[in-house]
Amino acid sequence: MSSKSRTRSEFIKFLIVGGISFVVHNVVYMLLLDVVGGTLAYSLGYVSWMVVNFLLSNYVTFKTRPTMRRAVGFVFSSAIYYLLQMCVYALCAWLDVPDIIVTPLVYTITFPLNFLMVRYVLKH
Repeated sequence: MSSKSRTRSEFIKFLIVGGISFVVHNVVYMLLLDVVGGTLAYSLGYVSWMVVNFLLSNYVTFKTRPTMRRAVGFVFSSAIYYLLQMCVYALCAWLDVPDIIVTPLVYTITFPLNFLMVRYVLKH
């Protein structure tokens, strides 16, 4: 398999894994929104996303094994991704975007950067 087709295959798998992780994040966010408020609910949803995404990205997307080094790199790249997401989330809040579409919108805007970061962390 060529490098280009391997990257395409990884990206498609990353989209599927991202979709699963996104559902987990959005469900946690929506369940906790009225209980703990928007920012904390989003953050707790993000933590759940991170666990699911780390495991599935290793085993399914990039065919690697979770290691402590990969976990540390993943947490670091996820922190960058989180900060980017929180900036977009704050913009959505400022623009009064309806809660039900906040998470899909944030992911759509920030997803491509996350693929590049996670791919680098798990494969290098």
